[in-house]
Amino acid sequence: MNRLSILATAAFAMLITAGCNTAADQQEKANLAQAEANGKINQAQTDANTKMREAQADADKKIQQAQATFMKMREDYRHGMTTKLADLDRKVDQLDAKAKTATGRTKADLTANLKTIHLNRDRLRNNLTSLDMATSSTWDATSAAVEKEWTDLKSLVDQA
Repeated sequence: MNRLSILATAAFAMLITAGCNTAADQQEKANLAQAEANGKINQAQTDANTKMREAQADADKKIQQAQATFMKMREDYRHGMTTKLADLDRKVDQLDAKAKTATGRTKADLTANLKTIHLNRDRLRNNLTSLDMATSSTWDATSAAVEKEWTDLKSLVDQA
């Protein structure tokens, strides 16, 4: 029996050792799998950060281009309107000169019209300065107001 118990003990020891090796192997596999997963997570995070920086840089570039385009459009519009107003001012100056030499009903009509024209012209000049402060979100309303004032003023001068 002594021999049998030694054999049984040896067999049991072998089973325990084999079980420990399997558990150790499994733990090693788990550790490797976790390390691999961590590596993939880190790489994915790095890739995501890179894509995010590239997207932000692209968006910043597009914003700058849009702002530059808007500023040029605003400046071109302001310049065009200033040029049209200068031409109209010459006509108003001619009307002023005509009013000084006119007499009777013609002088009274011209003087009354010129008063309205000068008020509208001053209002338009003030609103032209508001174009410089207009943002892309306020541009449509601001330029529409200037256009309406321009149309009204031009009509007054043409009728005078």
